[in-house]
Amino acid sequence: MSVYRTLPLGVDLGASRVRIALAEAASPDDVRLKAVSARDITDDVRDDRGLIGALIEEIIAELGVRTRNCVAALGAPDAVLRVIHFPKMSWQERLRAARYEAQRFAPPDADGMSLVRVHRSGDRENTFAIGVTRQSKIGDRVALLKQARLRVIAIDHDALALRRAIPFADAILDIGSVRSTLHQYTAAAPFSHAISIGGADVTKGIARELSIDWASAERRKRILGSAGAGVSVRAALTSEFATVIERARARAPITRIVLVGNGARLPSLVADIEQATGATTELLIPPLLQTDAYPEDVIRSAAPDWMLCAALTTWGLAA
Repeated sequence: MSVYRTLPLGVDLGASRVRIALAEAASPDDVRLKAVSARDITDDVRDDRGLIGALIEEIIAELGVRTRNCVAALGAPDAVLRVIHFPKMSWQERLRAARYEAQRFAPPDADGMSLVRVHRSGDRENTFAIGVTRQSKIGDRVALLKQARLRVIAIDHDALALRRAIPFADAILDIGSVRSTLHQYTAAAPFSHAISIGGADVTKGIARELSIDWASAERRKRILGSAGAGVSVRAALTSEFATVIERARARAPITRIVLVGNGARLPSLVADIEQATGATTELLIPPLLQTDAYPEDVIRSAAPDWMLCAALTTWGLAA
């Protein structure tokens, strides 16, 4: 009989929602998602760390879990990840070389950015992953989770977390509320392309054209899509995604794309992107999210929104 242990909570701190996943595992290949809970971050809460901490504590209470260990994530443009090949050298020499290499690929406005981690990448000898971010980004995230009495054991990169859940796609397009990210997976390393447009732009377009409030426009979008309103904004969204995907193809082929994120649930968006790019585009339920904890229709609807927080629970399993 398999013995399951509780994994660290996966905490996805988005711009408009907080999602927390609870899972357990008997082995890296035997993971069971037990529960996911989410809360919207409203305008009156967004800039108050104490209120967001209280919101997270409310979610933890709803999950009814004792563990306080958690894994959160950073991603583009806040964190940059590259894979570098080094000759044989000591760890201290490698660390100095990695700091030098990091200056080459860190963003232009990277004042105050520091090397966060260097570790061996896969089974390839002398191949290492380098992660770079602002130390303040890590500090802010950890402080917020401590406010909710959580113990942060790792800050993952969202490209790596999503890859664990979806290991077969050429690219994963994470469509958030205010911004999106295309994660492209090559033989050498993942590359993340930040996109300054998201699902909220479609909601704004619907609200503006129909002269309705934000909440009504959001409900309409989730049920009907743009449906005659916000069409130009939706077309711009698809066009921007297609442009970024085409640019990314200069690095490596992209023939299969998986959509994740709350904005991925916009009706007909899968078909729109597939037509615009010629790549097979899909929403899916990976094995990690195939659970008896919820009805199948709930999982099918929620899978894109839950993907990252569920993937974060598996950090360190294969190590």
